[in-house]
Amino acid sequence: MPDGPANRAQAAIEHASGGFVRPDVCAKAQIFVADYLRSDVEVYSQGVSNPTPCRKIKTGVSNPEGIYIDAKGTLYVGNYTGSTVTEYPHAGKVPAITITTSAPPYDVFVGVDRTLYVAEPTMDQVAEYPLGATTPSLTLAINGGAYGMATDNQNNLYVSYLSNSDGVSHVEEFAPGATTGNDLGFTVSFAGELKLDKHNDIIIGDRNNDVIDIFPPGATTPSRTIPTAGRPVYFCLNRTETMLYVSGPYQVQIFDYQSGTQVGSIASGLGDPSGTAARLPAPY
Repeated sequence: MPDGPANRAQAAIEHASGGFVRPDVCAKAQIFVADYLRSDVEVYSQGVSNPTPCRKIKTGVSNPEGIYIDAKGTLYVGNYTGSTVTEYPHAGKVPAITITTSAPPYDVFVGVDRTLYVAEPTMDQVAEYPLGATTPSLTLAINGGAYGMATDNQNNLYVSYLSNSDGVSHVEEFAPGATTGNDLGFTVSFAGELKLDKHNDIIIGDRNNDVIDIFPPGATTPSRTIPTAGRPVYFCLNRTETMLYVSGPYQVQIFDYQSGTQVGSIASGLGDPSGTAARLPAPY
């Protein structure tokens, strides 16, 4: 069999999970997928072709959008209709902390210092919560609906938002503790969340054009673009940054991150997939 990108990618995901795993047993390497329609979070083993869920999390979940797993294994779920963020230590079934947010949370992210960031697009803001807190220590006013956040290896915060000024999505960078950001100088038509890889490349979805764009540091045009099946609002990298998991209509597509080739998908058990999170997470 030719050693093409798809075959190398499949070998990589099988290696990440320790080889072949039964689809009804959770491997150590897992993918969590929020399901807005079913109000739960489905858990799948990595390295399985079109796996069935090996378990699910439902307590405290209400029409989830963005989710995140931090380096300690805590799962954070942004519950849109409930206007809460629920925190599940060790990605367990029952939340230990429930935060009532000031507006429906669209995306959640946890920085290296374990600060929780919550995007609240209906109020044009990002709320910051210290570890264990249920009230924000800082709220960033954004010039438009904030839909995604991530931090880099220097703990600078990046926020994607739909601008009130020109009606397209921008990204601003905030130094740690700053309340004023720096526009990075590029736009996409309508972005969802964003992530950074180990090279500090910005990965951002364009839901109007159905693509994922990758912008190297300082670039104002993408170095490469990954076509998707539609509406790439939520996505995540696996720990080794070899696989990119992208939510779309009725499925999660799995791409080889370097080549952009689709190597698999997750559809079983999903009604309306939204946020995705890898366990173990990528180090961005």
